[in-house]
Amino acid sequence: MEAEPAPAAARSGLPAAYERARETGDAELMAAAALDLPSGQRFGVHPGRVPALIHEAYAAAVTPVSRCRLAAALARAWVYGGNARRATAFAQEAVALADGLDDPEVLAEALDAALVARWGPDDFAERLALSARLADTTAHLTDPEARLTGHLWQLTTAWECLDLVAVQRQLRALDTLAEESGRPRHAFFAASRRAALALVQGDTELADRLLARTRELGARAAEPDLEAVVHDLRAARARRAGDTAALRREAAAFEEFGAAEGVPSVSAEASVLWLAAGAEGRARQLLDRLAGTGFGTVTRDVDFLLTVACLTEVAAALRCDELADDGARLLAPFAGRAVLNGGAVTFHGVVDDYLHLVGTALALPGAADARRAAAAAYRRIGATWWLNRLAVPAPTPAPRARTVHLHPADESGWLVGDEGSAFLLPRLRGLDHLRTLLGRPGVEVSALELSAAAPGRAGTAVMGAVVDSETAEIADRQALAAYRARLRDIDAELDDAASWADRGRTDRLRLEREALLHELRAATGLGGRPRRFSSTDERARVAVRKAVVSALDRVAARDSTLAGLLRDTVHTGASCRYDPDPARPVTWLLDPPDVAGGDAPRPIV
Repeated sequence: MEAEPAPAAARSGLPAAYERARETGDAELMAAAALDLPSGQRFGVHPGRVPALIHEAYAAAVTPVSRCRLAAALARAWVYGGNARRATAFAQEAVALADGLDDPEVLAEALDAALVARWGPDDFAERLALSARLADTTAHLTDPEARLTGHLWQLTTAWECLDLVAVQRQLRALDTLAEESGRPRHAFFAASRRAALALVQGDTELADRLLARTRELGARAAEPDLEAVVHDLRAARARRAGDTAALRREAAAFEEFGAAEGVPSVSAEASVLWLAAGAEGRARQLLDRLAGTGFGTVTRDVDFLLTVACLTEVAAALRCDELADDGARLLAPFAGRAVLNGGAVTFHGVVDDYLHLVGTALALPGAADARRAAAAAYRRIGATWWLNRLAVPAPTPAPRARTVHLHPADESGWLVGDEGSAFLLPRLRGLDHLRTLLGRPGVEVSALELSAAAPGRAGTAVMGAVVDSETAEIADRQALAAYRARLRDIDAELDDAASWADRGRTDRLRLEREALLHELRAATGLGGRPRRFSSTDERARVAVRKAVVSALDRVAARDSTLAGLLRDTVHTGASCRYDPDPARPVTWLLDPPDVAGGDAPRPIV
């Protein structure tokens, strides 16, 4: 296992270590020392001489691998230092060099650099493709840091397009990585990103616990961005609670940092926090300072949407009509997208919400449409605070919960389906598994527990093969090869779907791709070797999966919509879980009524 990143005390000595390497005249030693330099950078803070030292090593590099890795490090150093323009050429060179090398770890570094350099609002389509390619590359890497990078980029793009299912999958992947590696740094990322989701969905009690854990883990890992992450989460927490004192503290901290480091997005956030705290004068001062002559000076980089959205909100509230209208004009092409800060640490609503604020303030005809779009987006991801802050009640009602039966009807069959149109299915072991999971939403249930609890336990056959050893591999080489081949096919199909602007097909392919990557990660351990469990665990995993798939196929023959909902929200593996979809609420009837009334339909055999 690789060592933890250097602690803060060691990081302060990295430039001196590089200078000692330079004195030797050994290009490879210089490269190794230079690659450590960015580990102490804080996002948004001026990088000082770090890029110059990395560039010196880059110019002296004698091997393609070293030059590739240094070009990627240089791109990241410039973006983290607030100058993405200088990063682009180095990121492009890193990917071009990596494509000629047979080294997935080096390719992962290059793809990460390419993503960092294309973090602006106009690069979303390219960022989606790069993020998917990075996920493929890191799926079997032994380095947990590379896997962390892949998960964080997938999480960011999932948030950007408001794909809650993908967000939940990547959060679970971060949890798993932290459990497997035992590293405080990985647990820090898992806790902080879960805190962000808890705040989005209004669970402040959970958010408080996760925020405390984030601070503890970040301190143990000496994470450079710890204070920035904690301030982001605290500010979001204060807005949701309407805590004026906390809002003023955070507004002052944001304003001080933004001015000291010259970071417009942080200063723009400070203006919103002052506005929320009732200090309209302070909010107006920042608005005039950042956009008094318009938004022409705002760089279209990672925080473009955040900066413009925050300033547009303040302009609309303070009736700076020209500025508000200009902000809405810049935001309009990105309707339907989420507004995030760098790294997706906190969620700042959807673009449509800001268009609604401007439209309402200026009495524009599109205000009602923007509000409806924002409300629909917030309902889809369960963003309760954001939904509640929309001043005008939505004209369309929130999605009504379906009432769905899934329980035994009699000795021979089960009643399945919507109230009033339910149908009978024969007794299926998969229905027992589904019923157990639906009754425990959000809870991990082991496949072994499900298998043991279901009537008529599964035998020893595992997908046509007999497990005759004490342990069994989660996936054999043929299965893994098939997964990789299907992933390549999906990439080609995604390109075709994109060329036809086929959103529905693209969404389906992305969900399938996520599911395949989930299986690949489950099948490989930290060393890249096939993960092994006891034969009992493996038999249970396969038996439960087959039983659930078979049951869902039977449900789909009668109600494809219900089967689709269950396929999207029920996840099987060594551990199984049901994650409700806020956009498709269901009241599950999991127990038969005490007294059956009317004629029951005949069982379908």
